[in-house]
Amino acid sequence: MIEFKNLSHNYKQGNELIQVLKDVNLKINFNQTVGLIGPSGSGKSTLLNILGLIQKPEKGEFKIHETSTNVLNEIQITKLRREKIGYIFQNSQLLEDFNCLENVAMPLLLNGLSKDESYSRAKKMMEEFGLKNKLYFKPSLLSGGESQRVSVLRALIKKPLILLADEPTGSLDQKNGKLVMKYIFELAQQFKTLCVVATHNLSFVSNFNICYKISNSKLYKL
Repeated sequence: MIEFKNLSHNYKQGNELIQVLKDVNLKINFNQTVGLIGPSGSGKSTLLNILGLIQKPEKGEFKIHETSTNVLNEIQITKLRREKIGYIFQNSQLLEDFNCLENVAMPLLLNGLSKDESYSRAKKMMEEFGLKNKLYFKPSLLSGGESQRVSVLRALIKKPLILLADEPTGSLDQKNGKLVMKYIFELAQQFKTLCVVATHNLSFVSNFNICYKISNSKLYKL
């Protein structure tokens, strides 16, 4: 389970202090798909950054498995982030100097798995999800939809506790957007991963187990 307790966060815009999150309280079990709805600037990305241990909340507490992340040092946070959290961004952010197989295998290599085992798992995953013919392509040769599908596999190959997706279909057409979300839902369910997706696309709302809206710095369950 993850838990937010009285979580608040601000950021500066020039000389003005903007409150993006105020007194957020939330408990979510793993093996769920969670939608996070709200317009640009509403605080969706900030909430994902706190969930992903990229930012610390200014006030309040964030717990993973009853452990407060507030008390973890940078080494512990980095280890937790590397081993237990996966990320998908609006733009795939694949490493251009590496082919698709190498990109998908990268998280396993960084976590100490052998090169042979990492590549074997990555190859199997890509074949299962219809990317067998793209194994040795560089990212620059992929379409937008293919590139984002590769980034989904890269994020989930280490079977993370938490998957965070920030507008993962924002740069895709409707067909490719649906396919990418299908990948995310199927793999999150397979690996029993808590999947949190920030999106402004309301057509996906019915696919989530739970959906929240951020409005006026508050979190509301839909």
